[in-house]
Amino acid sequence: MNLLIEEWIPVRPLPTGAMKKVSLKQLLCGNEAWELCLPRDDMELAAVQLLICMTQVLLTPKSIDELKRRIAKPLTETDYDAAIKPFHDWFQLDHPTQPFMQVRGLAAKDVTPLDKLMAGLTGATNCCFVNEPDLATGLCPGCSAIVLFNQATCTPGFGGGFKDPLRGGTPITTLIQGPHLRQMVWLNVLCESEVARLIPWDNATKQQKPTWIDPIKDGDIPAQSIGLKRGLFWQPAYVELLSPVKAGSACSSCGLDTEYIFTGFKKAKFSSYKVDGTWPHPHSAKVLERKRNGSIEQWFTSFTSSAPAWTQLNRFVEQLEPQGPVKGHEFAAVVHQVKNLYGQQAQKLHLAIGGYRRSKASIVDRCHEVFTLNQGWSQHSDVIRGIVSLGLGYKAALTGALYLFSNGMKDQKTNAVVAKGLGEKMQLQKMGEVQFYRATESVMQNILSCIDFEEPAPAFDEMRRDMESICKDIFGESVRPYLSDPELVRTMAIARRTLGKKLSALKPQQGGTNATTKAP
Repeated sequence: MNLLIEEWIPVRPLPTGAMKKVSLKQLLCGNEAWELCLPRDDMELAAVQLLICMTQVLLTPKSIDELKRRIAKPLTETDYDAAIKPFHDWFQLDHPTQPFMQVRGLAAKDVTPLDKLMAGLTGATNCCFVNEPDLATGLCPGCSAIVLFNQATCTPGFGGGFKDPLRGGTPITTLIQGPHLRQMVWLNVLCESEVARLIPWDNATKQQKPTWIDPIKDGDIPAQSIGLKRGLFWQPAYVELLSPVKAGSACSSCGLDTEYIFTGFKKAKFSSYKVDGTWPHPHSAKVLERKRNGSIEQWFTSFTSSAPAWTQLNRFVEQLEPQGPVKGHEFAAVVHQVKNLYGQQAQKLHLAIGGYRRSKASIVDRCHEVFTLNQGWSQHSDVIRGIVSLGLGYKAALTGALYLFSNGMKDQKTNAVVAKGLGEKMQLQKMGEVQFYRATESVMQNILSCIDFEEPAPAFDEMRRDMESICKDIFGESVRPYLSDPELVRTMAIARRTLGKKLSALKPQQGGTNATTKAP
C-alpha cells in the first residue's frame, strides 16, 4: 500500500456521517469537511501528525501568502500529482526493499504481536481501563502505518537498549486545531521562511532521505546535520511488519473493511549511534536552562506528573529566556507561525495538546486536550501566565490544608505534637489534588476561551470565586468522614483556618490589580 495514492485515512464527514477511508489526495484536493475517526485520541493525534509531516515534505509553501491560499481552498489535483513524483517510493508500506519506516529482511528470531507497537495497549498500568479489547489483533495497512509512525515519533523506545525518538521518550505534541482535517493539516505545515528560521541548515540538507532509505550510521550524529524531511520521519529502531494476511474481518482498530491485515512484527536493537544536541522539532515546545558556563541546555516538554496540560500552558504559547536558576521555554514552531499568520486579525487559538507519561519504558498515562484561547492571546502572554499561576495557587492552598490534616502539626521548637494528624498513609492531599484538577477543568477552559485580554479583571474575579468554592467543597468532602472523631476536631479546625488564610491571600490586595496575581 502506498500512502500517497491509496485510500487509508479513516474519516467521517462533518457534522455527521458514515465512516470511510480517503486518500491523501482526496483530503487535500477535495471540498469535503472531514474529521479523523479512530477509537483512541492518541491514535488520532498520531494520524494527523503523520498527515502534517507528509504534507510538509511534499508541499512546503514558499510563503505565508501561499500557505493562506492552501488553508482557504483545496489544492488542485495537478499540483498534488506533480508534488508526489519525487517521493513516490518513500511511503510504500510493503515496498520490496525500502518499506515505510521499516527495515526489510530483519534478522530477528521472535515475532512480536502488534499490541506492542500500539502505545500503552499492554505493559501500561492503566491499559485495561482505557482500551477496547483486541484493539490490535489485526490492523489494516493505514492503521499499521499510523502506529509505526507513533511508535517512532511520540513514544518511549521498546526498552532494553532501544533508542527513544528524537524528541525523547514522551514528548508533548502541540498542534493548531482547525475546523476540519484539511485545514488543520495546513495550519501546521511550515512555510519556507519558518523552516529556515527553525532549521537554518535545512537548505544544505534538502537532499537527505528518510532513515528507511538511507539508514542511520554508527557514531555521533550532530543534531544540526539532520534536515527537516529526515528529522520528521526519524526511525530510531529496526522494525519490520510481517507479511500481511487475508482479512477474515474488519480492522480491529478503525473497524473498517480491509482486504489485508497485519498481525505482528519483528524488531531488533540498533543503539550504536548518538544524536548530539537537540533537533528542533516543529511540533513541540522546549524547556530552556542556562548553565553556569553560559550555555543553554534544552529539552522538549513532557508530562512528568498527573497534572493536566493547563499547568504548563504558558510553555506552549509564550517565549521566555532563562534567567539564572529560572528556566525559560520556547513554544513550538507551529505556534510561532500562527502568531504571525494573520497578524492583528488573529482569531481564537484552538491548541491541541497530547502526549504520554511514562515510568521507565512503561506508559502510565496519556493526555489529549484542546484549549481555546480567546482573541488577543498572542499579545498578552502575561495574562495567560497569571491564569496558570492563580490556578496553581488554589491547588496549593487546598493540598496544603489537606496535608496539614493528614500529617498533623508539631511545635517547631520542641517537636511536640500540637494537633494529631489523620496519618501519613492516608495522604488526603493527593486525592484532593486529583479532585481539584477534575473539578476545575471547566473553569480553566472557560476563562481561557472567554477572557477579554484587554480587560481581564472581571474574568479573574469570576475565576477566584469558582476556584474558592471548589476548594472549600473538596476540603469539606475530604474531612467529612472524620467529623465525629474527637481527636481530629482540633486538627480539622486548624486545617480549615489555614485553608481560609491561603484562599484570602489569593485575592487581590486593596488597590492592587486583578490581572496577573502570582501564586504563593
